Amino acid sequence: MDESHVASQTWRVTPDPLCILDRQGCFAAVNPAWKATLGWTEAEMIGVPYLTFLHPDDVDRSMTAFEKVKSGKPVFRFENRYRARDGSFRWFSWVAVPEGDFFYCTVRDKTEEKERERIIAEQREEASLREQFLAVLGHDLRNPLGSLIAGVRLLSREEQSERARETLRLMQTSTARMSELIANMMDFARVRLGDGIGLDRRSHNDLGKRISEVVHEIQVAFEDARIEVETDIDGEIYCDAPRMMQVLSNLLGNAVMHGAHDEPITVDADNRDGQLTITVCNKGTPIPDVSRENLFRPFFKGGKHASPQGLGLGLFITSEIVSAHDGHIEVTSDEELTCFEVSIPAVRMGE
Repeated sequence: MDESHVASQTWRVTPDPLCILDRQGCFAAVNPAWKATLGWTEAEMIGVPYLTFLHPDDVDRSMTAFEKVKSGKPVFRFENRYRARDGSFRWFSWVAVPEGDFFYCTVRDKTEEKERERIIAEQREEASLREQFLAVLGHDLRNPLGSLIAGVRLLSREEQSERARETLRLMQTSTARMSELIANMMDFARVRLGDGIGLDRRSHNDLGKRISEVVHEIQVAFEDARIEVETDIDGEIYCDAPRMMQVLSNLLGNAVMHGAHDEPITVDADNRDGQLTITVCNKGTPIPDVSRENLFRPFFKGGKHASPQGLGLGLFITSEIVSAHDGHIEVTSDEELTCFEVSIPAVRMGE
């Protein structure tokens, strides 16, 4: 089979448009792929200047590229838009090589690729704007909320009527919940913006005390909650203690919201074999299997039977903090008990 026959076959069957332009910029030859791509027939293109088909915004750039190839220099991966028969435009990437008085061109249709890039760019921009909004919102809410919390605490120390004490108690519950929501919102924004959950790991010998303080805070915010704590933590624990207390607070808040209100919540914490383990258990309706698969996804709230409170970020943030500590979370749930068990390395790597 001679080379001319091979070239002829390639010219006819390739899905990429091929063409030859003369020095006036008119089409001297086009292969069948042009009709398949743009809808124009060979008769409608031969002898017609390439400028006829260009998008108006691409004319100047394309003329500059054509002058370059006319000067004897090849053009590689030059992109412009060509008008199809139906009036739409398609993105083309050109390779043009001069030979004598003609220019031999291969074209790749990049329209779908460009559309994917556009959609991805729009999605990223929308996500970035949404997450920046969350971060700014969380930051701007913290200051007035802090003042409100301080005011409620101050009033709670003074003599109040029974009605006022009940109102202050409800306000404490609400402000504690708001504080948790804002913290989770800001952490979610950090994760989505690429900063991740920042850790400040240090050696701590007061984790048992810190756990008791978190439990006390939850019980103050939710007076009806009954929490039983058992800790067996010896020596120092290498971790970001405030972040791990955030994990405990999120798990306790989850247990308060979803557990049986007339049954105690249990917290067990110990360190064995170089691992810190914190377990939070509550009685109540078991977690459905379909919900368990999505528990740690952001904005997942457990379906139609979930509590209307919250954004569905608490367990997502918990999972991110535990992962940042190179740890893991195990969830078990049946008719008797629902437990979240968190385990992280308790010592510095290499020790």
